[in-house]
Amino acid sequence: MGPLAGFLSGTLLMATGIFPVLAPVQVLALVPLLVALRRMRRWRECFGTGLLMGLGFVAPQILWLRLPPAISLILVAYFIVLLMVLVAVSWSLVRPAGIMGCFAFGALLAVFDWVVITAMPMWGTAQSFARCWSWYPGVIAFTCATGTPGLMFVLGATQALAVNSFLNRRRRLASILALAGVVGVVAVVDATALSYKPIGYLKVATIGWALSQQEGGMGTSGSFDRLYAKPVAAAARQGARLVVSPETAFAEYDDPNRAPFSRFVELSRRHRIYLAVGYFDTKSQENRMAFIDPTGDVLGRYTKTHLTPFENNPTGTGRPVLITIDGVSVGAMICHDDNYTDISRRYGAKSAGIVVVPTNDWAQVRKAHFQNSIHRAIESRFAVVRAASNGISAIISPTGKRLAVSDHFKEDPGLLVADVSVCDTQTIFSRFGYWFVVVGGLLVAVYLVLERRCSAPVISSPAEESI
Repeated sequence: MGPLAGFLSGTLLMATGIFPVLAPVQVLALVPLLVALRRMRRWRECFGTGLLMGLGFVAPQILWLRLPPAISLILVAYFIVLLMVLVAVSWSLVRPAGIMGCFAFGALLAVFDWVVITAMPMWGTAQSFARCWSWYPGVIAFTCATGTPGLMFVLGATQALAVNSFLNRRRRLASILALAGVVGVVAVVDATALSYKPIGYLKVATIGWALSQQEGGMGTSGSFDRLYAKPVAAAARQGARLVVSPETAFAEYDDPNRAPFSRFVELSRRHRIYLAVGYFDTKSQENRMAFIDPTGDVLGRYTKTHLTPFENNPTGTGRPVLITIDGVSVGAMICHDDNYTDISRRYGAKSAGIVVVPTNDWAQVRKAHFQNSIHRAIESRFAVVRAASNGISAIISPTGKRLAVSDHFKEDPGLLVADVSVCDTQTIFSRFGYWFVVVGGLLVAVYLVLERRCSAPVISSPAEESI
C-alpha cells in the first residue's frame, strides 16, 4: 500500500497548492505516507512510493499552470527525483519510532523545502510546499523568525508525533506531550510576532489592469488617461501619498538629457503625490521602476534582478533602492524578485516600512505568485504594495493581512487605496536568513549517525563467546 499512500499524500499537497484556502489539509497530508513508511521493510519500496507521490503532487499542477512543454517536463522530473529521495531518507528517520526521529523528520522537511527552491530556482520560493499558508498569515506569523522552513518543520514533526502516538503505545504519552509542546511554542511565537506596535501609517494606492482592457496600448492618450491619469487623481483626492503602477506598464527612453517621464512629472506636480512607475527603458533595454516625488524629481531607479525563464534583458544588482515618504522608508522590487528572499531580506535588514512591487503575470500563475508574495511581508515585516497587469493587485500589511485585493481578470481595471501600518523592527529571518535550515540539517545528520551506531550489531570476541 506504500505507493498508494504516497500518491494520496502527494495529491493532498497538490490540492493545497492550487487552492490555498485548503492549506489546513496539509496538517493531515503526510499521515498516509508516515503510516506506510512505518510498515515498509526494505528501502527499495521507498522509490515506488516517492514516484507516485511526485506524480500526484506535480502532474496536476503542471496541467493547471499550462507551462511550456520543456519546462513542464523538467519540473515533473525534478520533483519526482526529489520526492523519491525524501521518502527514502524519511524511512530511515521514522522507522525506529522514536520521539527524536519525529523531530528529525520535521527537520528533514525543512531542509527538503529549501532544496526544492534553491537547487533549481526556476520559480524560487513559489515552488515551496508551504506557499499556500500565506492565506492564513496569523497562523504562520512565527516564520518571521524561521522563514517557511520553520513551517515545514512544524508540519512534519506534528504529523510524525501524531502517527507515533497511535502506532507506538509505549511512547504514546511522550509523543502527545511533545506534540503539545510544538504547538505551544508556535502559539507563543505567533502571539509575540503579532503584538508589534506600528510606528505610524501611510496611505498608499495601487493601479492595475488586464492587457485586454487597454485600448490601443498604453502609448495612446486615451488608455493613459483612463487607466492611469484618472486613477492617480482619484487616489490623490482620497489622501494617498504614493501610487504604484504595474511592471513595464510604460515605455520610456530613460535619458536625463531628454527629460524622461514628462507625463508622470506633470501628474506628480499637479496632485502633489509620489509615483512609483513601472516602465521598460527603451535605451538600456532594462525592466525598471522609478520613484518620482511631488516636485517632479526622480528620486531613484530600481532594475529587475531576478528574471523569469522567458526574459532576456539586462539584470539589476539587487541593491536596495530606498526613498523616504513622510518619514517612512519605501523600497522596491519587481515581479519575479519577490519569488526570492535575498532582496526582501536586504530591505528587512534596513528596516524598510513599505516595499512596492510592480508585477506583470499571466492568468495561470497569478494566484500562485500572489500567494507567494505575501510571505515576503510576513518574513521581513514590511507592507507590500503590489500593482499588477494581467494579475492580482494588492495592498498587504506587515503581518501578511490582505488589506485590499483586485484580480484584474475578474474585475475592471481599478484603483486600490488603503492605510498601511509601518514598523521599523528587523526580524530574525531578515538578519540571519535560512539559519533554521542549517540547524535542521545538523539535526538530521546527527540523528542518522546516532541511530546507525545504536542499531549496529555488537560483534563479540572468541574469548567472550567462550565465557
